[in-house]
Amino acid sequence: MKKIFYTSIIFLFTTIFGYSQYSNELKNKIREVKDASYTDSTKLFSLGEKTIQSSIEQNEKGVSAEINIYYGNHFFYKNNFTKSIDYYNKAASIAKKEDVKSLERLANIRISFVKYETGNTLIAEDELLTFLKEAKNEKDYTNMVELYNLIGIIHEEKSDRKGALKYYLEGLSVSNIQNLSYFPAVFANNIALIKWSSGQKEEALKDFEKALIVAEKEGNSRLSSHIQLNLCMIKVEGNNPEQALKLFEKVIKYAKDNDLPKELASNYLNLSSAFSNSNRTIEAMQYIDSSIILLKSENIYESELTKAYLTKAALLIRTNQLNEATKTLNIIIDLTKQTKNLEDIYNYHLLKYQIYEKQNNYKDALTEYLTYSQLKDSLNEQVNSKVIQELQQSFDIHRKEIELERERSKTMLLEESNENERLLKWAAIATGIVSIIILILILNNRYVRKLREKQQAFSSQLIENIDEERKRISFDLHDDIGQSLSIIKSKISRAKNKENTNLDEVETSLSNVIEQTREISKKLFPSNIEKIGFIRSIALMMETIQSSSQLVCSFDIPETIETLSLEQKTHLFRIVQECTNNTIKHSGASGLKIEITEKNKEYQLTYQDNGKGIKTKKSASGIGLRSLSERAKLLNGNIFILDEKNAKGFKLIIKFKPTKA
Repeated sequence: MKKIFYTSIIFLFTTIFGYSQYSNELKNKIREVKDASYTDSTKLFSLGEKTIQSSIEQNEKGVSAEINIYYGNHFFYKNNFTKSIDYYNKAASIAKKEDVKSLERLANIRISFVKYETGNTLIAEDELLTFLKEAKNEKDYTNMVELYNLIGIIHEEKSDRKGALKYYLEGLSVSNIQNLSYFPAVFANNIALIKWSSGQKEEALKDFEKALIVAEKEGNSRLSSHIQLNLCMIKVEGNNPEQALKLFEKVIKYAKDNDLPKELASNYLNLSSAFSNSNRTIEAMQYIDSSIILLKSENIYESELTKAYLTKAALLIRTNQLNEATKTLNIIIDLTKQTKNLEDIYNYHLLKYQIYEKQNNYKDALTEYLTYSQLKDSLNEQVNSKVIQELQQSFDIHRKEIELERERSKTMLLEESNENERLLKWAAIATGIVSIIILILILNNRYVRKLREKQQAFSSQLIENIDEERKRISFDLHDDIGQSLSIIKSKISRAKNKENTNLDEVETSLSNVIEQTREISKKLFPSNIEKIGFIRSIALMMETIQSSSQLVCSFDIPETIETLSLEQKTHLFRIVQECTNNTIKHSGASGLKIEITEKNKEYQLTYQDNGKGIKTKKSASGIGLRSLSERAKLLNGNIFILDEKNAKGFKLIIKFKPTKA
């Protein structure tokens, strides 16, 4: 018997840790509950209630529903389907209330499979296909692969290997792409079983070995035990019973330790096959009887019991116990009517053929052999090497399409992320530009305000200076010219009265008044520039300063300065005049120098004294220097006042371009 009844058990290993997004502590507690669900009911419910309480304290949804699913699984393993349904219903109700859609669907999937196990096959299959469609639409990958496995199992039990292989391959593809824990091992195991039954032993062996690596890596001892059992069968087929026995010891120990009668019966059956192939018939018969006793005590495993009786019948035929073999096959007739498993039926006819052949009843033997051959050919037509390869290729293409879709999704997400980054960058740049503009406007506003304040201060100071100048001129007119004119008037009056008056004195007084008037006029406007020129006007100023003070004055001015416009020469003169007045009044200098140079059609005025210079910013912003700055602008030039550290004296430079006279 190549294939036995362990494929349907595999679905129970597709547990729901993919849903658990809890803390590590809570995950570990849930894992302990899952492990306890296989064996220890006392420990299971104690751990379960503690875990539910912890989840309530941590305000985690879904844990209570998940624990109740494990309770249902425990009773399913014990064949107590009534209690398993109760707990699955409770889990579905809790999940619905807490709005955990995936757990609600899983609980309902388990309910549907219990229906299948209890005979409601058509209803169960329709429900599972509906759940699969919903899971695909909602991209509920964990439930998708659970359903691929269950529906594949159902197709296998209907002897539809091609349909089963289709679902297993699709489940393997999805579980690999979505990295769904140990699901790839489950599907690889089931696919290997189909390959093995179809005679592709080498391919099956590779798949079993891959599946075992994944199961052991995930630490799933139960799944590892199932795969080891299948590897044992490969060893039996290869006439290596000793190697098979070593593996069987591990498998049987696991089944006994975890109180799994169905699995233990399966193991006895396979061990019986191993002894049979080693021609150790007595041991083989002992283990097959142990398997049958276990299965009959459970009273629900018709399919599994059928395979056990088929194995026993084969042993009896080999040992020429033909009557006992016939009795055993008569039991199988009723069982195959219930299971409707095509493989069991054709094996039944094969064994009947062998009995008739040994009894030399060739007519009935031929009839049984033809029936067996037709049934076997019918089954093999469903799944042969070519069909498997075609399905494998189609699902390899499907897997690549899914992978390409995932890559496209990643590319789209990356492009969207880059687009968002670009938008953020442009937003940052725009914000920066706006901020800079606002800052410039604020600074410009402050500058304009301060400039207006300075202009206002300058205007106020200028008005004050104009008033001071007017006051001085008024005093000069009143005290000097006015007094002199009063004296002259007095002298003229005496002359009219024929008093003794010297007309020469009157003439001298008039000359003084005229001179005083000219002096005031010069101060108001330097008319000498127009009459005698700029250079001689500066020379006259220097001579006057030297004669009236202790200052030593020098100047160096090129003749080309006279080509400037009268307006520019006037501004230059006023600048020099302001500088010399500041030197005389404030510097305490002993000498000053005026120099004008011409280079590249640009003039530079340099004024320098050896006084105390400008020591504070307040001095540099006074009305005198402000007026110098204003005149420099009128010259269309720039003013520079040097304020070097430890430098002695005052130095002013004005650079300007000439305008012709």
